[in-house]
Amino acid sequence: MGATQVLAEFVSKTSFANLPKEVVHKAKGIILDTLGCGIAGYSLASQEFHWIFDLVKEMGGSPESTVFIEGMKTSCPHAALVNGTLIHTIDFDDTHVGSISHLGAPVISSALAMGEKVGGSGPALITAVILAYEVASRIGKAIMLSHYKYWHPTGTLGTIAAAVATSKLLHLKADQAEQAISLAADGASGLRYCIDFGDFSKSLHPGLAAWNGIMAAQIIARGAVGPRGLLEYKSGFCEAYSDEPNMKSLTENLGTFYEIMTDSLKAFPTILISHGLIQATLKVMADRKLRLEDLETIHCRVTPTAPGQGINYSPENPLAAKLSIPYCVTRAAADGYIAMDQFREDKIGDPKIWEFMKNVTVEPASQFHEKYPGTLAAQVEIQTKDGRRFKDESIYPKGHPQNPMTDDEIKEKFRRLSNLTLDPNRTEQIIEKVYGLENLKNTKDLVGLLIK
Repeated sequence: MGATQVLAEFVSKTSFANLPKEVVHKAKGIILDTLGCGIAGYSLASQEFHWIFDLVKEMGGSPESTVFIEGMKTSCPHAALVNGTLIHTIDFDDTHVGSISHLGAPVISSALAMGEKVGGSGPALITAVILAYEVASRIGKAIMLSHYKYWHPTGTLGTIAAAVATSKLLHLKADQAEQAISLAADGASGLRYCIDFGDFSKSLHPGLAAWNGIMAAQIIARGAVGPRGLLEYKSGFCEAYSDEPNMKSLTENLGTFYEIMTDSLKAFPTILISHGLIQATLKVMADRKLRLEDLETIHCRVTPTAPGQGINYSPENPLAAKLSIPYCVTRAAADGYIAMDQFREDKIGDPKIWEFMKNVTVEPASQFHEKYPGTLAAQVEIQTKDGRRFKDESIYPKGHPQNPMTDDEIKEKFRRLSNLTLDPNRTEQIIEKVYGLENLKNTKDLVGLLIK
């Protein structure tokens, strides 16, 4: 039995009753966090939202599923396209470290859109989400790190994840699920250019992934014949998208450990590789009572993921600033915190910040892979103008599975994001609904709360 078939069988046979309580609970926190990013994105990235929303509105579609906040009904794939894009606009959504992918945006958008269309229950929604993470994360671990040299895994792996979530909600049999996974893998795309420059393709990738994944599963559900075994095929997905794929990762220990448990939530609205550096910088600055004016240089050492990632000394828009290690570290040193307000258009061009960014150096530390496997470990060395040097390491930044956000912290982050768009009463209703998903009869009852 090939790996694609094994995964498809697992997707088809796993029920909500099979899932450990801690895995279900983890999924609830991710769902809430993901929804918060989408709700906030509507207010904080209004222009970007309307680029895709206005186009989909013009295109029309059967009123099957709902676009967040606006409440417009459109086809299931179109709703997922808009919502998946919206969630990722502020780059505050989760990251699965092993696959370096933001799976929440494509998975939650596709699961909610399809769940609404078919009247899926809360348990069905949770199960679809967990299984989507399981398959996509395993594939990601098999093809990393070389995959990340060219590809944006949120787009590539997100497409497969969306197909898995949709397949589960459509109750596809194992053979159909295998074809849906393979067909999604066949159409998976998304280049890494966006991470270097912060253009709109980065936000669009999870939306397109959700759209493609839904389409793949729906086509197979209608009786189309798709490819089988494409993950392990000699010229298939893993061989084509990786230099040396580790095929064991696809099925090893399947069912005994769930990959969603290794997912990270973001404590900072920036690229994840910057989080350890931010955390270490904040600690040194606070412990030594330093100001930016006191500093000569900041040298950053970080676990490498791809050549040149995060080394942008001239970010030209808010997203590019969030993806720039020099900007993020300088902001942390200057302000003593990192939050959404530092990435507004009127803030990113601050001459003081741009002047000091030239003094921030970034060194990929390949030895961190061996010393701290499964992390994005980081170290900063700060030199002051009077010749003092201070170092600090951050191995597990806040939100990492080894340093997780508590339920209260997840809820508080959601409140901060949701209250930018919705009233506090609605915010609390969403929190209650998500953490009680096992009792939800119909996904529509949750989606109905996501409308302004």
